[in-house]
Amino acid sequence: MTLAYDEPAMADLDEVDRALIDALVADGRASYAALARRIGMSQAAIKARVLRLLDSGAIHILGRIDPRALGYGEFAYCLIDAEGPVEPVAGRLAEMEEAAFVLILAGTRGLFVEFRARDAEHLDAAIEAARADPQVRGIDASSLVAYVKQDWSHSPAGDHRLGARRRTVDATDIRLLKHLATDGRATFAELAEVAGMSHAATRERVLALMAAGVVTVQTIVSPGVLGVKGYAGLMIEVDGPAGPVAEEIAAVADLTLVAIVLGRFDVIAEASYRDEAHLAELLDRVRSVEGVRQVEAFVYLVEVKESMTAGLS
Repeated sequence: MTLAYDEPAMADLDEVDRALIDALVADGRASYAALARRIGMSQAAIKARVLRLLDSGAIHILGRIDPRALGYGEFAYCLIDAEGPVEPVAGRLAEMEEAAFVLILAGTRGLFVEFRARDAEHLDAAIEAARADPQVRGIDASSLVAYVKQDWSHSPAGDHRLGARRRTVDATDIRLLKHLATDGRATFAELAEVAGMSHAATRERVLALMAAGVVTVQTIVSPGVLGVKGYAGLMIEVDGPAGPVAEEIAAVADLTLVAIVLGRFDVIAEASYRDEAHLAELLDRVRSVEGVRQVEAFVYLVEVKESMTAGLS
């Protein structure tokens, strides 16, 4: 997710660009030959367009690392009340390794932070460290139970409950993952140099990491291209079991994430919106879901930190 809106708009792209973006969203590592066959242009022309889309910021292609594979299996979503200006607090919290996301919000809650940790004790220690900040006046923490919807994921639908992955990563894997985290389309030749292995061995290892879900190559399309004005977080209280209600909420269009949590709230969600009227409509659609008791919404103002590399250090 990015909150920069001064990037290319959809109007700046032609039909070929849009078709190419769709193809890259489906497979961020699709070869130029495969893209050329799909679009019906030469490989040289396709490569030039892909590089232009990347250079312009219309898209970013990155490897999203599953932190569970690196031993980070405990997540918490925290709304933080701070006294005085929140930007200095956000900066200090962003320095914490456990802070994967740090957002400045509009509304009564000044900050939102997602913490990721190795275990419950580590997670509690991270939250307590945040509480110790001299400007922090309160933290409302919700621990993650299960993802119901993540529209950035191109993995097959299945059980997103937290748990250890079957593949254990080693030092060579870590080197590959670090490189893929910044360049999801790195060639196997480039990755082989990073790993210090043969082309064939590197290819086999990268494909194994992808098959195990350790890394998912994601094409991130800029908000301007998508016509998105902004993002909002929704903290939802429900009556009865959270699972069925979360499934119904996930069916609402333009929600990019839905998860079941433990804490004051039962379900959290993230919405992308075109304008304020669209956001109001989305909120009413969520409120209309049977079992939803209350929705607390907060608009993202500034993304201070987004890190997908917890555990790679």
